[in-house]
Amino acid sequence: MLEFAAALLVLVGAMHSFVGGKRLIAPLLGKDDFPVILGSQQNGRVTLWFGWHALTLFWWSQAAVIWTISIDEALTAAVVLASTAVACAITGLAAVIATKGRHLSWVFFFPIAAILGAQLFL
Repeated sequence: MLEFAAALLVLVGAMHSFVGGKRLIAPLLGKDDFPVILGSQQNGRVTLWFGWHALTLFWWSQAAVIWTISIDEALTAAVVLASTAVACAITGLAAVIATKGRHLSWVFFFPIAAILGAQLFL
């Protein structure tokens, strides 16, 4: 049953990103009166787009954890650390690149990724 729950979480993440991105986020991003965030409408659009898809990334990270619990509980702690570290690193990198460092989430995501990654080797 846990494998099924993990698969459903992967599926809901895909639907969230693809369907929600197309039917909800894209129309919002196209609005002329989109709010100014981090100095411009473009930065606001980028922030909303990446934030929307970051949620899917973290859901997929949790799916990996659930799947691991179903096959080998002894690996669960390592998979929690690794999958969350990867999700944080990707999200931080996206924030730096997409907003040229203006969205300060990277200040939190990079240290989290480093701490969790280092914990894997302790």
